[in-house]
Amino acid sequence: MSKLEKRLRALANGAELPWSKIVALLESLGVVVQNPSGGSHFKIFIKGKTPLTIPVHNGKIKKIYAKKVAEFLSEFIDVDAQ
Repeated sequence: MSKLEKRLRALANGAELPWSKIVALLESLGVVVQNPSGGSHFKIFIKGKTPLTIPVHNGKIKKIYAKKVAEFLSEFIDVDAQ
């Protein structure tokens, strides 16, 4: 199992990964992460998909949002090709 598969699986299972590691994973996949403008809600963009808004507090996201990020990525990333 690749490192990418492990991280995606951890997200899908709702693991509490630090936001900085999630951002690094997203950016390595070509996903654009927009910093909040005064608040705590980051936006995640993939071409051709409605942006996903993620609230980040104390450098972490809630498990439900980790699952949403994994679902968001799984529609566009072929894990076996990585």
